[in-house]
Amino acid sequence: MIFVTLMAIAFLGLFLSKWLFDDFFTPPAIYNFFWNLAIAFLSLNLVRYHPVGTEAWTAIGASYTAFMGGSALVAVYALQRPAWLTNQTRLAYINRSRFETALFAMFAVGILGFVMQLFHLHQQFGLATFFTDPQRARELHSNVRFLGFFNLLNVANFVFGLMYLALYRKPRRWIIAILFWSLATAFFTTDRTRLFYMAIWSFYVVVYSQRRVNISFRFALASSSVVLGLLGMFMLIARLYVKEAYDYNRQFLRYPELGPLNDIYIYLTGSFPVLQQFLTDKWDWTYGKHTFAPVVTFMELLVPHFEREVLVGKFYWVPIHLNVCTYLETFYKDWGFLGLIFGPLVCGIVSMWIYMAMRQRRNLFTVFFAGLISFCVTISVFINFYSQIATWFFVAVGYIVYRWSYSTEPEDPAHFRAGVTMPPPSIR
Repeated sequence: MIFVTLMAIAFLGLFLSKWLFDDFFTPPAIYNFFWNLAIAFLSLNLVRYHPVGTEAWTAIGASYTAFMGGSALVAVYALQRPAWLTNQTRLAYINRSRFETALFAMFAVGILGFVMQLFHLHQQFGLATFFTDPQRARELHSNVRFLGFFNLLNVANFVFGLMYLALYRKPRRWIIAILFWSLATAFFTTDRTRLFYMAIWSFYVVVYSQRRVNISFRFALASSSVVLGLLGMFMLIARLYVKEAYDYNRQFLRYPELGPLNDIYIYLTGSFPVLQQFLTDKWDWTYGKHTFAPVVTFMELLVPHFEREVLVGKFYWVPIHLNVCTYLETFYKDWGFLGLIFGPLVCGIVSMWIYMAMRQRRNLFTVFFAGLISFCVTISVFINFYSQIATWFFVAVGYIVYRWSYSTEPEDPAHFRAGVTMPPPSIR
């Protein structure tokens, strides 16, 4: 009964969003959907987790209320000003030739970054580490300072490549090469989060590129294909790099015969028992060193003897060994229980404001940025991407590409796919 109720609330939020904003995928709808989805599956008790207690449920309830309240403040303001939602799109104000030049340049830099990453790994441990010790290889990928951003650019290349395909009727064939290359590089990170990053962010960017998205057989088929493809790659990486949690935690599984599907379940629900353990642990406040990690990283370079905090979460035995406990971890470490309220409140306000700015002025950058923030909302049930330096690196990259590609005159509408430049919708 709990499962059915929570799933009903999850989908109800999407349809309420469609009714109010003519869009299923507003930040509060996304937040409501994925948090209720994860908790609904947790209620099935497919894994014998340690109990999720009062501390965690209080934190979840308070943060949910804060995020939705922050989003509602912006939504009420926007609904009183219909122009925010009905302005004509400006996606046609792109110099296609310059946009393609930017994509090709980023493609080249992405290749260079990937090669440098492999060379660095080869020098440190040898390429065989990918298969003999994937966790060690992953840690190395995460700690290649500065040059590591060149390889990270492959994520943005995938998003921009799909955005290009969503915009233009007759795309260049080499754009497909960018997509395949970017996807291939994700397998060598041994980090399944990067696949989610690329797929989910791209999904929102493609959706936001359209003036209106309705539930149709074609849309349902495309969405289902993305989900199934993502889950397939998730399990493939687990198999290749021996990261199948279900295989060495069978004693904690109620239905071990489900095999790799248990891994997906653990990935979706494991954050909550970890959150319970995390909140009952003792922590000293770090006063913003996690929340403002991008700023702290630069301060570390400029201020002598200034040290940033360790950003990798502590592992807890719940009884499976896990170290992610939702995006609330960042705020609690910095500000205690107050952070569980004000952190999500600010995230709700910022996320909805960026979304509304995209609806008011839908251009290359705002669509790119809003899609990225919606990814942060989606992944909040696992980890905090709002505070990661990679997120704001992508924002800077997106703005540079936008300014380079901007045209004062719109391109011929005939060059664009149907739905990109159609008249604005009516809003209730």
